Amino acid sequence: MIQLASTSHTAAQNADLGAVLSPSQVRCFMECQTRWWFKYGLKYPDPPTGSLALGRAVHASLGYNFAQKVETYEDLPTEGVQALFRESWALECEQVEFRDDENPAQLAAIGESLVAKYMHEMAPVIEPAAVELRVEGEIGGVSVQGWVDIFDVDGRVVDIKTARARPSSIEPMHRFQAATYSRLTPGASGRGRIDTLVKTKIPQVISQSFELNEGDLVAIQSLYPLIQEAMRAKVHVPNRLAVTCSRRSCAYWRHCESEWGGEVPER
Repeated sequence: MIQLASTSHTAAQNADLGAVLSPSQVRCFMECQTRWWFKYGLKYPDPPTGSLALGRAVHASLGYNFAQKVETYEDLPTEGVQALFRESWALECEQVEFRDDENPAQLAAIGESLVAKYMHEMAPVIEPAAVELRVEGEIGGVSVQGWVDIFDVDGRVVDIKTARARPSSIEPMHRFQAATYSRLTPGASGRGRIDTLVKTKIPQVISQSFELNEGDLVAIQSLYPLIQEAMRAKVHVPNRLAVTCSRRSCAYWRHCESEWGGEVPER
């Protein structure tokens, strides 16, 4: 069992803990402090699930298309982007820990369908100025960095995601991410867009555009220093109420049960 006292002592001795943050790290901490600690503090391995690997492969293939479009102003043929997906998927499968209910062949077919759907419906109207743009800077006195999926010619931050269900609204953390990237990207217009590829039987692409407001900017200025302070505190509490708290979604469930007791739900 990991003793709480020794865990706290280790965190106190780690001068770099939370020194440079990102929207994804903040999201992880807010969903479950213990999961964040296992991943970023103790650096336990976190092998991707099939669903996560699918998202990465889709993202990589579409990203390649838009990266070359910056120079050519034209999309690649859909069949070519699907071939890129298959290559990325093969590489991802080498390190995936598939769950019992994940079928690799079925996921691959879904991925190809999602890529085709996005290329047909969304890609033609996207005019990228930069792709996979690394941004960094300071927000609320905290060093922050991240990667912008697509920064278009109108200064809009475009993020591509995959999901199992159709989004009914824009998640607060998606706005937080967009506000972060807009703050750190020169020439950003303050507008964002989330394109969600939904992994249903009939693939869907849901595009949500939004304007950042004063509240979004206040949120990043206040949350980054607050989260950094909490990361460096002595206690990292598990969130057994989180949607992502399950043996299916979290690679650290055994460590969590060992340290905190109780039982992490199956899914």
